[in-house]
Amino acid sequence: MKRARVLHVVEALGLGGLERVVALLARRASPRFAVEVLALARGGQVAAEMEADGTPVRRLDLHDYYPGSVLRVARALVTARPDVVHTHGHFAGAAGRLAARLVGLRVVVHHLHTADDTLRLRHRHLERLLAALTRRVICCSDAVAEHARRELGISWQRVVVVRNGIDPPPPIGRDAARLALGRPPEPVIGCVAALQPHKGHTHLLQAVAALPEALRAGSLVLAGAGPERARLEAQAAALGLGGMVRFLGERPDVRDLLPAFDLMVAPSIGREGLGVAVLEAMDAGIPVVASRVGGLSEVVLDRTTGTLVPEGDVDALAGAMRSLLTDPVRARAFGDAGRRRVEDLFRAAGMVRR
Repeated sequence: MKRARVLHVVEALGLGGLERVVALLARRASPRFAVEVLALARGGQVAAEMEADGTPVRRLDLHDYYPGSVLRVARALVTARPDVVHTHGHFAGAAGRLAARLVGLRVVVHHLHTADDTLRLRHRHLERLLAALTRRVICCSDAVAEHARRELGISWQRVVVVRNGIDPPPPIGRDAARLALGRPPEPVIGCVAALQPHKGHTHLLQAVAALPEALRAGSLVLAGAGPERARLEAQAAALGLGGMVRFLGERPDVRDLLPAFDLMVAPSIGREGLGVAVLEAMDAGIPVVASRVGGLSEVVLDRTTGTLVPEGDVDALAGAMRSLLTDPVRARAFGDAGRRRVEDLFRAAGMVRR
């Protein structure tokens, strides 16, 4: 039986939710499909992992989607000869879909992983125009689907919601996770997110500074890299949190560290597609405090698996953290409920099948 050739087109393959979803789609694809990946700008940690799994990854080192770059993508498509082109994110979606039309490929799907309200007007217009060249626009949450329809003007007939899923957690216990983190003082508050403005780390640091002194004797662990690191380090020092905050940088083994957390915080502002890191924390039995933004409210059940707070509300964030950190019975109940919710609704197998 001839296998259908699927080409995933992405901007880059560093550590992030979008990239991990692409890796799962490739690794768990049915044997009926031959999967390759085209990284337009650069590779990264996830690219290396995919290649180790046997998925071919090609890099083009592009920095724009001007005509010359689109032509390079088109040549790559001719070489790959895909039956299906699956693009991810705005940059790859623009270049990949224009190139697919240029070479006559008709089966094209585009994947929206977040509700990006920072797109300029011309970029939103481009998304609407490109939707006409797209068989389906896959959205990772209802919130992203609503954004696609309302802000991008994409016809509802083209939109389908396929929520992100994750594989079961690694068999790592709390003691081993704490050892891997260097046995930080407890309680341990964790946040796993790129150090970008929209991830809300500024508000998290302010909220931690407002916690009672006994809780500030613990640790705040920030896993992720990004352009905000120097500014956040300076803010932590100015708030008197320098000895409490641990900046881990990018950690490919982050799921091995999660059992050491007493609380997971996702303080995003403005946008959040679904929250893969939040799913992974819930899968490890960790209660969650998250902003009521984007798809986070579709993952975290308020007062059941965690607490949802208004985005950017430092007082509400601090109060929610204090409440769970001082009530271990309630925190454990939230963690157990979160683990069951992920098992029931957010497994990778279901995502890939859809």
